Amino acid sequence: MSDFIIITTGEKWVGYGFRSFHSVVSEMIRSAEREIVMTVYIMSDISVAESLKRAIEKGVSVEIFVYSPQVTVKPEILENLLKMKKEFNNLLIHSIEDKILHAKVIVVDGKRVLVGSANPTTGGMLKNYELGLLVNNGELAQNILLLLRRLLK
Repeated sequence: MSDFIIITTGEKWVGYGFRSFHSVVSEMIRSAEREIVMTVYIMSDISVAESLKRAIEKGVSVEIFVYSPQVTVKPEILENLLKMKKEFNNLLIHSIEDKILHAKVIVVDGKRVLVGSANPTTGGMLKNYELGLLVNNGELAQNILLLLRRLLK
């Protein structure tokens, strides 16, 4: 059996018994001990990038599947990620360009999964009406990791 909670963004949803994407994403990245695997369609939230940098610096393996990074990742974030990739061997960035990668998922330590509609942008993390599920289930997490890594073949 899985434990899951509903995650939201939007002023009429957050704070009414539901946790926010921003706080859950921050918590997941901060609490990671071994590995963070995530997909990114668009990224412009500096705080998410800074949280990832701190995780990388403490030795957590970070693997990012990104759709067309030259277009969808804010230039300063992309520049910082590429610099970190040169400095740290525990950062992998996979560019998916042959098909649109629109999934939004984060898997932490192969056991916790956040799946939802929010991109790591200010709108997705704080402003829009977004909905997702945080699931604690190792089997589900492993299946999602298998799906993501099939993109590399």
